[in-house]
Amino acid sequence: MLRLTVLWTLCLFLAPLLVLQGLLVRVRTVALPTARGPSSGRFGESSSSLLLLGIGDSVIEGVGVTHVEEALTGQFALKLHQQNSRPILWQTQGRNGDRVRDLIARLPLMDGVEPDLVLVSIGVNDVSHLTSVTRWQWEVTHLIAELKLRFSAPIVFLGIPPLGQFSALPQPLRFALGVRARLLDQTLQQAAKLLTDIYWFDTAIDFQAQQLAPDGYHPGPLACESLATALSLQFGELLNSPVKGSTQEVLPVNLDVK
Repeated sequence: MLRLTVLWTLCLFLAPLLVLQGLLVRVRTVALPTARGPSSGRFGESSSSLLLLGIGDSVIEGVGVTHVEEALTGQFALKLHQQNSRPILWQTQGRNGDRVRDLIARLPLMDGVEPDLVLVSIGVNDVSHLTSVTRWQWEVTHLIAELKLRFSAPIVFLGIPPLGQFSALPQPLRFALGVRARLLDQTLQQAAKLLTDIYWFDTAIDFQAQQLAPDGYHPGPLACESLATALSLQFGELLNSPVKGSTQEVLPVNLDVK
């Protein structure tokens, strides 16, 4: 943590250049549409299906793929179904641009959903908006507390991806945001070590920039499939505990409420 803090402090000396590059990236980056299709589905048929709930930012919403089933939550559900031979319901509650504070504000909309496993993708937008480390730590702690109050299921946080390898970002902005991402990501790692039923998944392992979507920022279909395979291998056993969640059809939640 100290080394990353020192590196980030040094990056601040380049602040004017970094701000200019950030503005140019926003202008030049291709704005990809949200994935098409319903925000829920199933693999396999049974009255005792397990429910995978994906919540968070654009990765959960499906920006970077054409159809929602190609996005990470759907791919993860498919891999879990193939691995465990059990029917899996899946539901996504993602919104492009969400930061931690936004996700916390949306959690009441998910009351009544009873998942068996929760997948959370959050943090990239906090990196790009320069959320302070102190505020990030407080908000992540708040988010975890709220999640544990609402859901009895294990919660898997995707580690913040290695922005230092994102092809859409020019140097030195790429290096600076990579350092910032690693700083914030350490909070998630620490939480996973200290709290029960909270897990952290390292998205930097086997990261391949060529699998990003055309915007060079979001995971494309191949990236989602690779991540889903790794997630199922690492966390598939979490579904071997007794069924805790819903065994009924999942009704979409209205996300238009701000």
